[in-house]
Amino acid sequence: MKRFAMIGLLLCAAFAAHGQWYTGWSRQTGLALSLHLTDSMPVLYSPMQSPDPLVTSFSSRRGDTLNVECASVGFRMWLVPDGECLRGVWRQGVLKEDITFCPADTLFQLRRPQTPQPPFSFDEEAVEVDYTDSQGNAVHLSGTLALPRNTGRRFPTVVMVSGSGQQNRDEELMFHKPFLVLADYLASRGIASVRYDDRGVGQSTGPLDSADTRLFAEDAEAILSAVMKDKRVDRRQVGLLGHSEGGAIAAMVAARNRDVAFVVMMAGAGCAGKDILLQQNEAIYAAAGVADSLVAVRMACMREAFDMPPGSSQKDYKALIDRHTVSLDKEQKESIGLGRGAASSLRQQIESRWMRTFLVLDPAEYLTKLRCPLLALNGSRDCQVVAAPNLDRIREVTKHRAQCYELQGLNHLFQHCTTGAPDEYVKIEETMAPEAMAAVAEWVLSLRK
Repeated sequence: MKRFAMIGLLLCAAFAAHGQWYTGWSRQTGLALSLHLTDSMPVLYSPMQSPDPLVTSFSSRRGDTLNVECASVGFRMWLVPDGECLRGVWRQGVLKEDITFCPADTLFQLRRPQTPQPPFSFDEEAVEVDYTDSQGNAVHLSGTLALPRNTGRRFPTVVMVSGSGQQNRDEELMFHKPFLVLADYLASRGIASVRYDDRGVGQSTGPLDSADTRLFAEDAEAILSAVMKDKRVDRRQVGLLGHSEGGAIAAMVAARNRDVAFVVMMAGAGCAGKDILLQQNEAIYAAAGVADSLVAVRMACMREAFDMPPGSSQKDYKALIDRHTVSLDKEQKESIGLGRGAASSLRQQIESRWMRTFLVLDPAEYLTKLRCPLLALNGSRDCQVVAAPNLDRIREVTKHRAQCYELQGLNHLFQHCTTGAPDEYVKIEETMAPEAMAAVAEWVLSLRK
């Protein structure tokens, strides 16, 4: 659930000109906030959540400092002028964060220029699958088959598998629709694709509490089996494309199903789950500019946390965190995510069935069994699945049979980026770099020659 950040400001000539717009970003919530100063009370928007303005309940000024409160959500904020910008701190519940508002032309809007708009340049048809998984659960999967408009022949086809977390068929996050953008690109190159809602999302159903990566692989294989029956699909050229965790899922299915003609891993893991998460923690906090000494504390704590025996209590996790952070002040603890409430959230994450499976999951178990061609792509600035160690291990375990490429300047979503940190994703207008999509299309087509 997204946290709802609110903010307000009393109009003051020292702060801004009449009719001035400002935009600020909350790193903790990932939300943009827009502020419009007029001759009357200022108007604040959280445009990523609603087009309607927010209402401030109280504001006061003491010198150059503005104190703003919204009692209904327990929100307070302080702002002072800093050149052309407004700089301050907002607090809501246990959250506390610095924030800066900078001048803008208008209300902030998320632009996603690559997202295709109907009518599409390709045909779409529904894919519906009902099956019973290995736990005896009835699962309904709903997806979309995207077909190039070129009748009279069968198409190579890519089945897309999303990353961790439940997502819809477009792998939609932060208003980006990577799988829809990729489907459009592939169709323009004569390649069909299938994308589907994860179980429990959109039009797909199925229990989630007991689900883990292995069960999600069963879902992907059920979709694959259905696609293979379509007469417009070239059965000899149907492969799996997995993003992030989906890369491991694609390898799982291909290792046991000889119908899989190829595998594409986009930001897929080569290292075991525990190592992936440690690499991820180090990269994300380093990209955020956290001091090396504090990152080291975070890493030492996480190494032990990942080794905690199943069923450990919140008290056990708190004792672990306290032991590692005893010499840190409150601000330092917060900077590495080990402040107030960390024990509860960490326990909840690690004790989940999905996480317990992921921690010990080693893609090498499946990659070594692959008999089909494999393409592995990672962005050089990926902070979630770090490129170098994972591509190196994929090369190693496949005895250099896989084609592995590190795409320069791209993040985990294959966007051109500055640092690769996850908080950049929403700010970047590009959904997927053309060179990443071209690499996939050209490689798939090359397999037909």
